[in-house]
Amino acid sequence: MKTLQTIQKTFRVFQILTKIAFILSIVGASLCAVGALCAVAWYTGGQVFGLFGEPVTIFASGDSMNQTLAVMLSDLVLLVTDAILLAFAGRYLKTEQADGTPFTENGANLIRRLGIRCIWMPIVAIVIVSVITVCLGVERGGDISNLPSVVTGIVLILASLIFRYGAELQEQNRLLISDGKR
Repeated sequence: MKTLQTIQKTFRVFQILTKIAFILSIVGASLCAVGALCAVAWYTGGQVFGLFGEPVTIFASGDSMNQTLAVMLSDLVLLVTDAILLAFAGRYLKTEQADGTPFTENGANLIRRLGIRCIWMPIVAIVIVSVITVCLGVERGGDISNLPSVVTGIVLILASLIFRYGAELQEQNRLLISDGKR
């Protein structure tokens, strides 16, 4: 039982870190949305910020508005995708904490679905980012990579198989104990 308590404590730490990362993703996405609006205002000749009556330049003069907007919108899409995945991870961790063990059928199903989402959702986000950059006529919208999410998805799917096997072993053990008491 000591190992299970260690697992529970570790999952509790992951749950807290997931909440923090979720909040940071939402804040980052909000800042990107505000940045995109500021880029549009700056491009149309509006003054975004002023200090002591003088306009403050927040964007580099060498960058085009399309490039700045592409980076802001790309980061917005990727951060929203991360926030959604973190919300699903938080839901799994909350369920796992309530069950008291990761070795349940429901927990295995939740983590398998999370693993599948970790694979396809970033792919969709990258396609959306690519469409944004093409529509704005820029070469690159920001730093994007899908490899870490695919690897994470595969690891989560494998973990779900282990957790499902553990749930089956617990059920078999429970049946053996109940048959032995009869």
